[in-house]
Amino acid sequence: MAKFQALIVDDEPLARLALREYILLTSADIEIAGEAGDGFEALAFLKERQDIDLILADIQMPRMNGVELLKAVREAAFPQQPLVIMLSAYSDYSFVRDSFVLGAFDYMLKAKLDENYIIPVLEKTVDELNRRQSLLADSLPSDEEETVCSILHRLSVLQETGQPMLEQKEDWNRSLAIVRKHMGEKNQEVALIRLSEAVPFEDTHRMILQTIRSVTNKERNEGICRVCRHDDRHYTIFFTFPEQCSTVVIRRLTHTVLTDVQIRLRQFLNLRISIGISHVANGVMQWSRLFQQAERLSVLSYFHGYDHLYYPEAARQTSMPSDKHNQWKDKWNLFKTELLKSLKEADQSVYKRQLQDGFGLLIERYPSFPERIKSELSEMIWEAGTVISRNGIAWNDIQAVFPHPAEQVRQLETWEETVKWIEQFLELLHEKLHPVSKGASAWLSPVVAKAKAIIEKHYDEEILLSTISEMVGVSESYLSKQFAKETGVNFIPYLTNLRIEKAKQALENGLKIYDVAEKVGYVNPEHFSRIFKKVTGVSPIAYRKKYERQA
Repeated sequence: MAKFQALIVDDEPLARLALREYILLTSADIEIAGEAGDGFEALAFLKERQDIDLILADIQMPRMNGVELLKAVREAAFPQQPLVIMLSAYSDYSFVRDSFVLGAFDYMLKAKLDENYIIPVLEKTVDELNRRQSLLADSLPSDEEETVCSILHRLSVLQETGQPMLEQKEDWNRSLAIVRKHMGEKNQEVALIRLSEAVPFEDTHRMILQTIRSVTNKERNEGICRVCRHDDRHYTIFFTFPEQCSTVVIRRLTHTVLTDVQIRLRQFLNLRISIGISHVANGVMQWSRLFQQAERLSVLSYFHGYDHLYYPEAARQTSMPSDKHNQWKDKWNLFKTELLKSLKEADQSVYKRQLQDGFGLLIERYPSFPERIKSELSEMIWEAGTVISRNGIAWNDIQAVFPHPAEQVRQLETWEETVKWIEQFLELLHEKLHPVSKGASAWLSPVVAKAKAIIEKHYDEEILLSTISEMVGVSESYLSKQFAKETGVNFIPYLTNLRIEKAKQALENGLKIYDVAEKVGYVNPEHFSRIFKKVTGVSPIAYRKKYERQA
């Protein structure tokens, strides 16, 4: 049997020699086809010898380093893409991350190279090369791969009303035949990967696909797998396991793969994901049902957060007999009526108690369907708007803080975020219905009180109104207006006065000017001195001398 051809790329001749000897001693399946001193030499060699199966490349090299070489190899149109093992003298995490994102097969530290260290790596490499060779006859050209993914996507989103028209049936049957040929229709399973937010950059999507495929390809000897991008936020993985008889084994296999996908996307691309995994079924027309199940499961991140795999048992039962549903609807409508009434009470605790009951009702009815929860809350917001308008309050005043609130609530990502948003929205409505009298100047709304507490805790840091508005959950313009209204002073003067008062205390304790400036949040002592004199009428030095004379 012919040996696998390897290329060693390192700018140190002794390192190349040592690696060559180790490979000759430890592997009977790998032959050194050539050597190169940097990435440019390696690329020139690869253009001449396109039968290279394995590249062992040093990270740190002149002209073109190992990561740049790896990227160039991945972008080149070689008949076969060689496996790449990266070598480094340093345990540098950033190099590891960059290498794996670009599709490196493995990574070795040159300082550890000995027989015990290198043998397992080479054995794993030979196993992968053998697996690739055995699959070569069955592999798909890229255009056929895209065709299969396109058909699987169409099958996934197919609804009962989406069956092909009679004149389209010939093309449709041909498409089904392609999927049957390349995927089979035994032990089908769908996993839907949901990113925590949409990704707008194509380069990032390419890296996501590369990362997912680099993991899933390793397990293709256990089954058949296709990875397809669904949209800017979702990726679908289609599995079939024609040789398996046990759903327990199938779950173990997919769990291993998907856990690895989750870890790599988090470590290398800093992406948080949830993955919904369907039941196992047979039949090409089952792809739609399996996809929809995986999609429903992936959005359980709304309740439980990201970085989780969600299997069918994670979805709590929500089917309810019609009579019980009607009872629930009656309770929900009564809750909304009572909530809107309680907003008219000056005592905030009245509506807040009602609101907690409403949250409980929603979770009881829709423990696994966030879109239905959002729909109910959206309707409640519109009904709350009638209370506002009947009391002569302009809806524009609400939208200045919560633009398009009925739609905004539908965009929220988690149940925790939704609860907080609704609480703040109703708090604003209550404030509008019960404005603070001018004589009650000591009273502060919860939003302004929280903002004031943040300023007083972080006055010595670089703190912006935009940052505080995000922390308290309202818009910057609303916080600015409300802060000035309730405290009698705008944000910047309030922060400046607080810092100067703290500076006075520090000066009275004998601290040096530059220490005082840093202590109260001013990097430049000269700038601090100018601000101090502007506020107090005297310089910091003059203030300290005056205090010392009085003392």
